[in-house]
Amino acid sequence: MLRDKPIGHLIVILFISAIGGSVVGESLRLILRFVAGDGSIVERALLDFFRYEIGPHMLNLIILSFQFELALNFNVITLLGLFVGWYYFKYSY
Repeated sequence: MLRDKPIGHLIVILFISAIGGSVVGESLRLILRFVAGDGSIVERALLDFFRYEIGPHMLNLIILSFQFELALNFNVITLLGLFVGWYYFKYSY
């Protein structure tokens, strides 16, 4: 099934497709709020999200310190993006 495709490629493709799905979902949210107003049925059905967070993590380098956090909003559009990424991995290249 996976032939000679490394599992790392699958992880990267799914991560990028999840981020792409989140971007498309948030764009649709903005368009729907402009067109239909805040709190429409379509927005609640498709674009309500579950937030997944990793962090915040602190990296202290004595002179300089960094703080970073990863957060993804999973909704129906994000899951559709994950499916597209999996389909690309399975049937492409």
